Formats: sequence, structure tokens, C-alpha cells
Amino acid sequence: MKESITKTSFLRFKSNILTYIAIGLMCGLFFILVSALSFIDELIFILAIPLLALPMLFASHIASYLLEMDQQVTAGSFFRYFVSFYRPQFRGAFRAILSFLISLAVYFCLMMLSYFVLFFVFKGHYGDTFTNAVNNFIALYTSGATYEELLSSLKENGGVLLTFVSFIAAMPLPVSIVTFICFTSYNSIALYYRANLASGAPSLLRLGISIAYRNSRKTMLKDWLKLNFWLILLPLIGCAVAGAICVFDTRTYTLLPPAVTVGAFVPLVFFLPFYFPNMEVLYHRYEESFKEGNKKAIEIFLERISNSIELSEEEKRKLEESFKDDSEKNE
Repeated sequence: MKESITKTSFLRFKSNILTYIAIGLMCGLFFILVSALSFIDELIFILAIPLLALPMLFASHIASYLLEMDQQVTAGSFFRYFVSFYRPQFRGAFRAILSFLISLAVYFCLMMLSYFVLFFVFKGHYGDTFTNAVNNFIALYTSGATYEELLSSLKENGGVLLTFVSFIAAMPLPVSIVTFICFTSYNSIALYYRANLASGAPSLLRLGISIAYRNSRKTMLKDWLKLNFWLILLPLIGCAVAGAICVFDTRTYTLLPPAVTVGAFVPLVFFLPFYFPNMEVLYHRYEESFKEGNKKAIEIFLERISNSIELSEEEKRKLEESFKDDSEKNE
């Protein structure tokens, strides 16, 4: 009987428990520090994701994988893994741009929904004070008012409009953040396959990985959810707790968006030590799928070349052997 993937992952975690805990805690605390940049400016936090957070996650994946194989990882080598994130071989390892665009679309859709719901809630609670504040702000904005004038308008009437805006900005964040985390995590299963390749054309590599995901999508996604459903639950719980503290305890409504952002990452510190063995086990289960995807990609490339360039049978044979030799070396 085939051992369950959750049991396999837990046994892998137990086999090197201190390593996984150390890397998980280090990575988790780094994420919290990066998310805290949202208190300075949300744009700075967004820019820090591809510049700091994803390279750190990538380096943690590689370090964890190598330590499990009893290979030494020093501070210098960890920094090299961090920088290696930008190599062509690993471009698109997390599908970060696509994941960001999807999470951004989710954010704006939920923001529009939040606006309509909260507008009637605030109108019912504050009455004409709120509607007059909204009308005054719109009038100022359309008349080309300065930033200082707009900010002053938001703070009038006890800051009711500023509170309204803060709630609208914060409410879509939990689902948007979870969307980004889940998409980048699922797409990073192939990261280990990329790391095992000695060389290869990036376009061929991406095609092979795409084929592997397409052919194994149902079972791979199911196994990913079995192991990593905490990536959905913990950020939502953290956002809810952080939001509740801001609303009911400190009553600092203007800090609601950054507090919710940080709240999403704090609970992940407790899961990340289990996350890295989860992803390693996932890769090993679907390693053959990625190899088959690579072979299929080579066949597609050969067919495209044959159709676009007139080659002799001898040239076709040599080209095919060249592709296959590279593939066998990488495997």
C-alpha cells in the first residue's frame, strides 16, 4: 500500500527536524520584516517582494534541499542561492508576475464590493455627516485640489472618511494575499527540477515544466492542498486577529491595511518548518512528470525546427541526439 503523502512529509521533517525548524523560522521572520515595510508605504512592500522576499524563499528552498542531502550550507553559499534567483534558469520559478496580477485583480474586485457594502453601512451609521464628507471630497478631487487639501478633507468630521477609506483598503487584503501565496507556492514545485538541471535553454525548460503541470494538474493540486492548506487558513486567521486588534482594541483605523498585511505573515512562522519538507516530497512524487514533460518539450522543439528549416535526415538526427544528450546529462 502506497504511503500517504502527509505521512511521508512528516517523516522527512522528523529526519532532520532542527534543520527545517531553523530554516523555517529564519525565513518566516524575514517575511515579517518585509511585510512590516507596509507601515512605511504599501508600494515599498510590493517592491520588496520580488527584490527580497522571493529570493529569500528561493534560497531557503535550495538550502533546505541541500542540507537534507547532507551538503554543507554556509552563509556565503546561502547568499549565492539568494542571488541565483535572478539567473535565467530560475526565471519564472514562482510565476510571480502572473501571481501578482491575479492577486491584484482579486484585490480590486473585492475592493469595489467592499466600497458598495461599506458605503451603506457608514451611511446608515453616520447619516448626512458621512454623505456630505464624501461629496466634499469628490468635489475637491474633481476641482484639482492639492494633496494636502485632500488629506485635510479626509481628516474632517472626526476622520470618518479616512476610516472609510482604510476599511476599503484593508478588507480585500486577506484574500488577495492568500491568492498570491498559493499561486507562487504551487508553481514553485518545479523549482527543485530547475535546480537539478546543469544547463538548458530557458524556453525549453519552461515548456517542459508547463507540460508537466498540465498533465498532472488534478493530482498535483490535490496533493499540494493536502500538505499546504495551512497556507490558506493561517494568513486568514492572522489577518482577522490583526484587524480585530486595530478595530476593537487600539482603534487605530488608519493602520488597518499594514496591520492586516503583517498579520497575514506572522502565523506562517509556525508552518514554514513543515512547508519545506512538504514541497520536497511533492517534487519527488512528481519528478518523473517533469522529466517526461522535458522529453515532450524536446520533441515539440524538434518538430518546430524541422517545420521551419529544411534539414537533411543526418542533420535532424544530430540535432535530436544533441537535445537528448543534454536532457540525459540534466537527469
